[in-house]
Amino acid sequence: MFDFLKKVSPAAYVFAAGSVISLIAMIIAAVSCSGEGFGMKQLPLVIVLSVAAVILGVAIVFVSGKFGDGILSTVLVVAMTLVTVFCVYAMIMGKSDVFGTVLFSDLEKGYAPAERACNLGIASIIVYLIAAVVTAAGGFFKLAKADK
Repeated sequence: MFDFLKKVSPAAYVFAAGSVISLIAMIIAAVSCSGEGFGMKQLPLVIVLSVAAVILGVAIVFVSGKFGDGILSTVLVVAMTLVTVFCVYAMIMGKSDVFGTVLFSDLEKGYAPAERACNLGIASIIVYLIAAVVTAAGGFFKLAKADK
């Protein structure tokens, strides 16, 4: 196992961090949908995409350690970035009604459950954006160490 970890570069750990950040964003998204009817029908999609991002992150680390840099690892990096960006999209579409009533009108202003759902939705979107940026930035570095 330690030989495997010696083959991957520190950049591969960036994808592991992106996976963890995606999981944190998924938890925030699930909490933002709990309670008093402020759920969203896109939540199952967000959860599936978040799990896919984690699986892709693990696959990137495995493929880069086993096979080195190549087309497969590049495809996995692009897929993980796209999946994380789709999470951002699904969260924006799912929370748009709460954003509209809390942020852009006075219909739900002062109603604590609506404001909580709105604020946690925004937090989830921001954390997903951070995960997408971390994942995209990791794609600019070598994933496997050069053999000496």
